[in-house]
Amino acid sequence: MTISRYRMPMASAPALSVIMSVYNGARYVYAATQSILAQDFADFEFLIVNDGSVDNSGDILRTLALSDNRIRLIERKNRGLVASLNEMVAAAKAPYLARMDSDDIAMPTRFSRQTAYMAAHPEVGILGTNTHDIDDRGRIVGPTTDYPAHPAMDPERLKHGPPVCHPSVMMRTDLIRQLGGYRPAFRHAEDYELWLRASSHCEIANLTERLMLYRRSEFQVSEVHNFEQATAAAVAWHNHVRQRDGKPDLFDGVTALPEFAEIDDFFGEVGVASAVRKMLVEQLRYSSGVLRGDAFALMIEQAGSGTGFKGAGRTIMRLARLGEFDRAFALARRLMLAF
Repeated sequence: MTISRYRMPMASAPALSVIMSVYNGARYVYAATQSILAQDFADFEFLIVNDGSVDNSGDILRTLALSDNRIRLIERKNRGLVASLNEMVAAAKAPYLARMDSDDIAMPTRFSRQTAYMAAHPEVGILGTNTHDIDDRGRIVGPTTDYPAHPAMDPERLKHGPPVCHPSVMMRTDLIRQLGGYRPAFRHAEDYELWLRASSHCEIANLTERLMLYRRSEFQVSEVHNFEQATAAAVAWHNHVRQRDGKPDLFDGVTALPEFAEIDDFFGEVGVASAVRKMLVEQLRYSSGVLRGDAFALMIEQAGSGTGFKGAGRTIMRLARLGEFDRAFALARRLMLAF
């Protein structure tokens, strides 16, 4: 591993550690980094992992690191986002952690607003902000998700996806370390699974101000890996439910999810696999890629289970609009036979 450090020794620990992993982010990483360096709150260290990029991200990051001694640049072979985040959590020197993605833009007052709120609300362990969505050219697009101020107050709100926008988050370093950081088993949903665990130990909140420009792209994880992400999220939710009911955590130290056929045995409970499948289908029914792909077989299976899934009728109509008439007919027929 090659570690490049371009940071002068500090007299005392910084108030904030910013953590950002970069993999082939040359197109946007300069602007993302500059938006952090230009914050009106300046007492931070900026940890950046160049996670084995094969474009010229490394050249850009090395130049940026030479220009500002708050940057601590780590360069090594690719190990993935979860490993990079955990590496930076372990290396952080500050009591607060601020996440950042290499293609987003932070508003200049983000850190000052978040650190002030965290200092005034010791019960809050994780604090996100609202965002504006932007496209690949940096133009604001809609509709934009509105994150509630106190999402964890409603357990059902947690069930339906992340309660905060991950790259907007500020967290208490000790809390994340005590929780064991991000779990590799929940790749592509590692943030959601962490929020579920954290919700039993602290409050989760959001600032209503839109302090991040969050880039939407056909290449982002939620588009490219939506099936794997939704599967991991559904399993994470059911593990959270069992812990909420006083049962032990099944994934402490586990590095991979069980296969579908093994879920009931893994959980030691009949019906968990069916519940995971239903939740998964309901989350994926909006994805044209899933409707047109191999995962459609899972939707057919759920339609024939006798319980169906929420929005099945609208899914049939969506298939027809996509020109997938054979699949629309197959889904409708399966539903009719099941009921």
